Amino acid sequence: MSITPLPRITFDTNACNVIHDPAKWPTLVAPDDARKIRTAITDGQIAGFVSEGSLFVECLSFPDKLAYLAVAGTPEGERPAPKSPAVARFSDLGKIGMKLLHAPLIGAEIFIDSLEWAKDEVFDAKDRHERFCEFARPLGGRQKLQECGEALEQKHPQFFGKTKVRGPITWLKAFRRAWDNSDAAGQKALRSKVGPVIGEWCDGLILGSHVGYGNDVFCTTDEGGNAGSTSVLHKSNRANLNAQGISLMNPAELVKKYGL
Repeated sequence: MSITPLPRITFDTNACNVIHDPAKWPTLVAPDDARKIRTAITDGQIAGFVSEGSLFVECLSFPDKLAYLAVAGTPEGERPAPKSPAVARFSDLGKIGMKLLHAPLIGAEIFIDSLEWAKDEVFDAKDRHERFCEFARPLGGRQKLQECGEALEQKHPQFFGKTKVRGPITWLKAFRRAWDNSDAAGQKALRSKVGPVIGEWCDGLILGSHVGYGNDVFCTTDEGGNAGSTSVLHKSNRANLNAQGISLMNPAELVKKYGL
């Protein structure tokens, strides 16, 4: 007798917040819907997942994101500590059974003990990584981030003695250097310029995690309004995502779909 697999649901950052605290945004997500989803995960009616891209978004302040980019994937430099309130939120989700999806470009360095890594149950690790890359690369999020970093590197070069230091990923260090070299007004301008680029890159990572693992539904309240029509999650792009086999639902639609 075959066992019907549980629906595999990837929860976007905003959806995770209301699952942790169902009363958080009552005008955006009905608290009863949020409670039903939380109960469904706890009771094993659905399998819940969150991307490590969401941990990057939520657990680090803007300056700490820049500091992390400067050292990610290298043995050098001190890693910024994740913010305690965010750690508590995600730890709570781990305790009710949510699992963590890899987003390879983050580097798997932000780790919260009570969130276990998801197993490769639909695709093996190689196929999962290839699926992630096939989805994420055409979005151009990393390319835009690199272009932004290279522009900052021109304005805030790094020197070894009197020689400018250049290399394959030195642009990643330019974000934090630009922050440290700027006054309050300059930091405000930098946040305004770089923040949306990081945000859109992370949306691609989070959706890429979902695609890579072959999950069934991506649950989000985001419509990409802040980033405009170029956002991967903008309502004008939903048909394109659906054509790629990505089923997007808000919490109310998820509750209705699975009778939670």
